[in-house]
Amino acid sequence: MRAWFSNLQPRERWILIAGIVVALGIVLWAGVLRPLRAQSVTLQAAVESKQRLLLDLGKLSATSTARSPGTQPPDQTLVVVVDSTAQAHGLRITRSRPNGPSGVEVTLQAVPFDVLVAWLMTLHGTYAVDVDSAQLSTARQQGLVNGQVSLHRL
Repeated sequence: MRAWFSNLQPRERWILIAGIVVALGIVLWAGVLRPLRAQSVTLQAAVESKQRLLLDLGKLSATSTARSPGTQPPDQTLVVVVDSTAQAHGLRITRSRPNGPSGVEVTLQAVPFDVLVAWLMTLHGTYAVDVDSAQLSTARQQGLVNGQVSLHRL
């Protein structure tokens, strides 16, 4: 290989070296820089979305503290309140089980984390329902979670 390169005329060597540099530049751009840029744009959009959610939750928190907790109709049980609000938020509850007179355990699968947090804020602000415990794990798809949430009425 070295002998072949040495036998080339100087002009041909420069053309070959320039071609290799250009080819390496294209490979670097296509294989490294372009995917990094695409991922950076995706992450920036996700950050902006989370910041908007944080602002919305802050506004919701401010309005929920202005209202008195426990504004739910007295004839609705906690299970009914949890199921109806979950449906209103587009959450699919896999299983709900009463846990004492003022508690319920809810199992969720592949629900968007942002929607879950918004739902829990609605339960707290409007219906005076708090989270006793929550065990969440990530689902296969990004942004989705599986888990169990134990709720109780204040």
